[in-house]
Amino acid sequence: MVQIKDISYTIENRLILDHLNLVVNDGEKIGLVGVNGAGKSTLLRAITGNLELDSGHVQNNGTITYLEQEIKKNIEDNKFDVLSIEEYLVLEKGLDMQPWEISKYLHYMNMDDKVPQNVFGELSGGQKIKIELLAILSQKPDLLVLDEPTNFLDIPTAEWLMRFLSTYPNSVLVVSHDLRLMNRSIDRIWYLNEMTHKVESFNGNYEQFLTFKEKQNEWLVKALKNQEKKVKKMFETASVLAGRKSAKEKIKAAKLLARAKSANAEVKTKMTETGRKSKHMKIAFETGSSSGRNVLNVTGISKSFGSKAVLKNISFSLARSERMIIVGRNGIGKTTLLKILTGKTEQTEGIYKYGHNVDIGYYAQEYDGLDYNKSLIDNFLSDPKAKELGKKRIMQILGGFLFDDDRLDQKVATLSGGEKTRLSLAKLITHNCNTLLLDEPTTYLDPTSQKILLNALKDYTGTVVLVSHVPEFVKEFQPDKVLLLPEEKFTYYEDKYIHRVREE
Repeated sequence: MVQIKDISYTIENRLILDHLNLVVNDGEKIGLVGVNGAGKSTLLRAITGNLELDSGHVQNNGTITYLEQEIKKNIEDNKFDVLSIEEYLVLEKGLDMQPWEISKYLHYMNMDDKVPQNVFGELSGGQKIKIELLAILSQKPDLLVLDEPTNFLDIPTAEWLMRFLSTYPNSVLVVSHDLRLMNRSIDRIWYLNEMTHKVESFNGNYEQFLTFKEKQNEWLVKALKNQEKKVKKMFETASVLAGRKSAKEKIKAAKLLARAKSANAEVKTKMTETGRKSKHMKIAFETGSSSGRNVLNVTGISKSFGSKAVLKNISFSLARSERMIIVGRNGIGKTTLLKILTGKTEQTEGIYKYGHNVDIGYYAQEYDGLDYNKSLIDNFLSDPKAKELGKKRIMQILGGFLFDDDRLDQKVATLSGGEKTRLSLAKLITHNCNTLLLDEPTTYLDPTSQKILLNALKDYTGTVVLVSHVPEFVKEFQPDKVLLLPEEKFTYYEDKYIHRVREE
């Protein structure tokens, strides 16, 4: 189906892919895994012909469709306000689809309240992604390439997609941090090692890959220890031969000693590589100063866009160190509410007021605070609060988020989704705010990074307002309060609300 022949790729002199040789066979379901920034999205772009490689080439022998990682941002940048769903699919995407076919897919994607004649521009971000996914799946290509397809999907649609991929008759290549998908719909794992920049291929799903990888490391360590014993014996034999008077035996000793040294160096190198672990983020949210006891009072906030009411009569209050989760389906106004509370959008009705000495930090869902045309370091130096810390401290913080000094001049536009998330979080940390408003901070983070972020938030002593569609994250976060939308109900959080965290 696809032959990847000796491909290599660097970004600003940083090696990402190193002479990869891989094959996608007909009907294979491949899951591509690796830490954030390893190059997974880069490899997908290379396979789909959206990347100019340094060397090598990719030979495709069939049709390919591709769901990009940051498809939501791309769609939002092109609103298509006047097109209906049907017109968007037929005119913009070039598909030959009848209304009944569109309605069938809308049903599969838990959008029974929508019809093909609904205006595409009036859909929520999550619903637009469903339409984009609909367009890709309906083409039934020889190879489906999906980069984080479940990030903005509700549970019913994600479940349907897993069933669809499991029974799809052609090839699939998918990147996902949704372990349910990687365990249920995949029969091969490609592991992109960020240290070697190579891809290791394993039969089975993600859980089987982890088990085999652990055993493989155990076998390798055992084999290397046995090899160490053999090397030690070679050194002892060489020493005995060198002590004899025969010239012939001294020559043998010299050759054996050279072999022993070479073997010893090889063993040490392999032992070091085997013992190396992936680097992880180091996060600590600190409050520069404490806020007053009353942090935020919201009274009767409403918001309409033209004739469309998004928020209606929202009221709640938060005290210092309280944690609140906002729960509701996509398009119900969660992001809009946060933008109102940060002054980026003006409410139609109602008021809100922050208490004494409240200092707000805002994590925007689609990296609104990043300038894609600037380098990593310039994004910080152009921020007055971050700049106060000085370049040395900024570099230390970036290092904690896995951005080495040699990457400071790298353009933000070249970063992966996970790397942009890490950069946004790093920028947030430089502000030392005592109140955090976080809109989907886990979207592009791998499971390990999500856990690190979770622990940092649990240790944080300030006030937090969180929007998240990850039930496990919310449950462990242990919020004090919950705002339920569209009911506009503000109450104490209980685990009975967890089923609503990932609703559409």
